Amino acid sequence: MAGGQGWGRPVVFGPMSRGRRLRVLHLTTSFPRREGDPSGQFIFDLTTHLAGAGVENAVVAPHDAGAARREHLGGAHVRRFRYAPPSLEVLAHRGGIAANMRRPAGAALVPPFLAAFLRAAWLEARRFRPDVIHAHWWVPAGVAGALVGRRLDIPLVVTLHGTDLVLARGRALRRLARWVVGEAAVVGAVSEALRADSAAQLGVAAGDLAVLRMPLRIPRQEVAPPPPPPPLRILAVGRLVPEKGFDVLVDAVERLLADGVDVQLDIIGDGPDLERLAARVVGVEGRVRLLRARPHHEVIERLGDAHALVVPSLREGLGLVALEALAVGRPVVASAVGGLPEAVRHEADGILVPPADPGALAEALRRLPLPPPVAEALARHDPATVVDAHLAAYRRAASWSG
Repeated sequence: MAGGQGWGRPVVFGPMSRGRRLRVLHLTTSFPRREGDPSGQFIFDLTTHLAGAGVENAVVAPHDAGAARREHLGGAHVRRFRYAPPSLEVLAHRGGIAANMRRPAGAALVPPFLAAFLRAAWLEARRFRPDVIHAHWWVPAGVAGALVGRRLDIPLVVTLHGTDLVLARGRALRRLARWVVGEAAVVGAVSEALRADSAAQLGVAAGDLAVLRMPLRIPRQEVAPPPPPPPLRILAVGRLVPEKGFDVLVDAVERLLADGVDVQLDIIGDGPDLERLAARVVGVEGRVRLLRARPHHEVIERLGDAHALVVPSLREGLGLVALEALAVGRPVVASAVGGLPEAVRHEADGILVPPADPGALAEALRRLPLPPPVAEALARHDPATVVDAHLAAYRRAASWSG
């Protein structure tokens, strides 16, 4: 599918498809709860582009208060499973399951969540009759996909996104992760760096893992430069969880303010660290603002008003928001971790700094404003390129004999 042409044509897949379009059942803990919801937006974008290429998609995802139990969204039939009364469905979204399960209220919900996820995956697989099950994150989606796929003889594709690899560090969970990987026909990671880390941790050859990147939602575009400084306007976007490194960023901004640098930082996101971060920035109120998660179009508008995006992550599988900043012509100051060096080329697209180093981050921010980015990495996340990679993975899975 060169150049993005031909979207909407049927994709017919060998003997398993029996002359119909390819059917893919996506299992995920994160998917938009309604149109415009930022939660799991990258999975929404993937299913949307796959649908444009003729793939029939179904999604199983957790329910949340106010969300429809069933609907068509993102080019997919969506089935949301209930795992608690509406007021107690707090494990998914709001920063992600990995962060929420550390709280007592979240930990108590893990068993009913897993049981409900498995049941919903089973029922949807029976109803939808997919050619491939695609699990996003090895746990819990990969576990459910492996059990359902084995029982119904449906090949499994698992995509590792980063946080799930961290969960596999413990001995018991590493054994479970390796079992899921062994059950999958194809295992992919969202970046080259994550593929290498996954191979080392899961005991497989890197060449046996695919790179299944996520699609960039917006094309590269020309935008007007931001207002001239002062102040230096910087933006950060992400889940409010410790691994995103927002404490490091606030420390760096405090150093700049102490030195008389006129800087304004906006952090957009939701998550379990919201209250703690709000208390943390009281001393710099007005200079550091915490803004709840915004619709995608508003985030892009705010990027256009910023001199740079800052991604201070302590670990990061991909860092899709960095690519979006590059697409709208804004440089990125980011930690040199995970997939971020693949997205942000040092000195060409912005500045890479060591993680957890507020001094180095402050020095990088002093160099703002920077020239517009070169942004060579955008081509790897072009939707047509991403769709082709996923179709190749599905073909490989569909021909897998187990």
